Amino acid sequence: MSARRSKFQLSVEVLECIKSGEEKPTRIMYSCNLSWKSLKDILENLTEQGLLEETVIPGKKRSKRHYDITGKGENVLKYYRMVSGLIEVEGLRD
Repeated sequence: MSARRSKFQLSVEVLECIKSGEEKPTRIMYSCNLSWKSLKDILENLTEQGLLEETVIPGKKRSKRHYDITGKGENVLKYYRMVSGLIEVEGLRD
């Protein structure tokens, strides 16, 4: 059985997904294998911290939201990759 992902790992995964080109919330949700509620919380948190930029496009029935990674968000990914490259985590043994 695999270990559960932490909120930090989920946030990094969402940032990586958006950096790779996904910008619509539903596509991000499927790509990161998250529930809608979890994704909304993560997107709100990352936007409040200035790691993501939210664009709201008004529509006739409802508005559409698109997300882009900011320079600060790219720095977080860069430093995360550096640190994860320094630390090797071995799998748990039975």
